[in-house]
Amino acid sequence: MNALDFAKFGQLYKNEGIWNGKRLIDKTWIKKSFTNYFTENKDFEGYGYLFWRKVYKVGTRNFEAYQCSGNGGNKIIMFTEIPVVIVITAKAYNKSYAHSQAEKIVQEYLLPAINNEQ
Repeated sequence: MNALDFAKFGQLYKNEGIWNGKRLIDKTWIKKSFTNYFTENKDFEGYGYLFWRKVYKVGTRNFEAYQCSGNGGNKIIMFTEIPVVIVITAKAYNKSYAHSQAEKIVQEYLLPAINNEQ
């Protein structure tokens, strides 16, 4: 898969399983995928069926997202309240900074740019 394929996958989930007007994934599965099954830990943002919940903070605004996270800092990030899917492809495989670097790109550069447009 390439970055465009990953973006399509993210958009499919953002569209609750519908692509070009056709249901490809059951809406119930999407909901279960985005459900936090680790509610006992209040410091943990959440994890469902292979999707992590993350809340990014930019200024006074919160951006809730669900994301797939792969080795090397690769991510597919779907935002719940804005019409955005972000794909990050990286190759920091097995490096301790891989995910924090990707998170920094989203938190400090991409979301502030999006936030300024709204």
